[in-house]
Amino acid sequence: MNNSGYIIIHFFNHYLLPSRRKRSYGFITCKKKNHLICNVMLSSFATATSSSSSSSAYETSPAWWKFNFTTTSCATLAAAFFPSSAPLSSSSSSTSSDVVENRTTNIDRHYQSLPNGFTHDNDDSLRILLFAESFPSFTSGITRRFKEIIRRLAKRKHYIHVITGCKNARLWLEGNDCLQEYVTFSILPSTDFTNKIDCACPFLFPNTAIYFSIRRFSPDVIHIVEQTPAAMLCGAFAKSLNIPIVWSSHTNIDFYLSTYIRSYAVKMTRCIYQYIRLKHLIYSSINLTVSQDFADYMEHTGIPRPVLVWKTGVDSELFHPRRRSSSMRYRMFGTLNNFTYEQMDSITLFLCVGRISPEKNFEFLSLLLERIPSETFLCIIGDGPYRHILEPLFPIDRVYFFGYLGGEELASAYASADYFIYASVSETFGQVYLEAMASGTPVIAAEGGQLKEFFINSEHGYLWEPDNIESAEQAIYLAMKNRDYLSIKARQQALKHSWDSAADQLNNVYYNAIKKTTQHKETNIIIILFRLFYYGFHWLICMLLALFLMAPFVKVSSPKSTMTQNNNFCRKKQQMYMTAKKCFSSR
Repeated sequence: MNNSGYIIIHFFNHYLLPSRRKRSYGFITCKKKNHLICNVMLSSFATATSSSSSSSAYETSPAWWKFNFTTTSCATLAAAFFPSSAPLSSSSSSTSSDVVENRTTNIDRHYQSLPNGFTHDNDDSLRILLFAESFPSFTSGITRRFKEIIRRLAKRKHYIHVITGCKNARLWLEGNDCLQEYVTFSILPSTDFTNKIDCACPFLFPNTAIYFSIRRFSPDVIHIVEQTPAAMLCGAFAKSLNIPIVWSSHTNIDFYLSTYIRSYAVKMTRCIYQYIRLKHLIYSSINLTVSQDFADYMEHTGIPRPVLVWKTGVDSELFHPRRRSSSMRYRMFGTLNNFTYEQMDSITLFLCVGRISPEKNFEFLSLLLERIPSETFLCIIGDGPYRHILEPLFPIDRVYFFGYLGGEELASAYASADYFIYASVSETFGQVYLEAMASGTPVIAAEGGQLKEFFINSEHGYLWEPDNIESAEQAIYLAMKNRDYLSIKARQQALKHSWDSAADQLNNVYYNAIKKTTQHKETNIIIILFRLFYYGFHWLICMLLALFLMAPFVKVSSPKSTMTQNNNFCRKKQQMYMTAKKCFSSR
């Protein structure tokens, strides 16, 4: 930490914090200059806030607002702008199998470290409010997760109320009596979107209807997904009412900022975003994410420990090798190429599934195709506005953009391909990897932290070093030598990940969050109004920071201009590789 950090802490410690609190909670001074300074601050204010909360300090102590506001604000500022210098956990000295085993152990260790752990002996029905802006028919890994989880929670007879912006979300309940009995919706105004994978998340407009939905449903626990403006407002409302919060983070926004923010402002906007995120995640009883790698990163940026890893599952009956289909395989070659059936059976078919957007790194695949044998073909399933930019980069006789698929057709496409290939490293988990593995389709992908949970290199497929085309080429050649072995091992590994296990874990997390909240729900209207003003003011300050210090630096360019820039860049690279290839073949 540099001197600026010490100045902030010194000011906070000696001028803003009441002397009684300094003595009671032992806040450090600038003399203790070590890399744990921010973490100590965070643990100190967390302890103090908890103690203060349990005794309803805001009712009796005139210094409550001063203590709470200064501790949370200064500590989050220090953690966001001067993060701990302790390195993130590294497994460079371990084998891939050791990493997968250690990740599983860490999940159990973090979960067991929570006090008052519940078991399944407690069958009391809960009233669970889920704030999830993206929900069916919007398509993403997050929505697929919650569809599976909600089905299983409803079978436990938990009442679930979903606040979302997806206007036709209720259609998902049709034909399922259990869901219709236990699941209800508040569909609030949101940005427009269509029913395909190509759309941005239907962001809710922050409004007071969120508060009235909470009051009407009267939940035992509130589960908030991601950190959007409306999600954070929901957190402020929940905190005002003293309702336990479980907050799950599924998207690595820190990574996306480098794609969607102008390069000279990335560092500043990332610090501001981390401050805003931390300012709201300290409200939650339990924080969740979907991979240990991202959990480690969140803790490194100041999020209170532990950030629990929420297990991920896959429907191994839907995604199954028996769904391999010749007719689907032939469809995956498109209609513009006059391949015979014999050719389509013999050509190695690669599959890529995902939203077509800049952060998915599809351009790398266009370059990679020029380096691998011509007897290969790539089918891309997914859609998005970025598709029209990408299509001209790929040779038409080697690639087919299929468009959107779902359900059994998507499962059949997974099983009918020879390999699943993916170049993105922006995922926090990546549901598509497990779906491919469950289908018996080996994975060839860019190496990233999201794969450490379940993937062993050379056992379930092969990984390449990100943005290293020679490494990617080598990974493909290795995978093509041993497809049958990789397919068997991939399927076996995927069977270890079930949605039942993920739902059991979340069920326990909900009970744990309720037991960790020692204070009852707030009913005094005067106190509620005061708390609404207090937490609403925090939210408003954070939104103003985002509006004035983040929004002006967002990259806003028309698809045409982006297409021209990307085409020129990628064409130059392709010409360079083709020239090198011709020179090599002429020797």
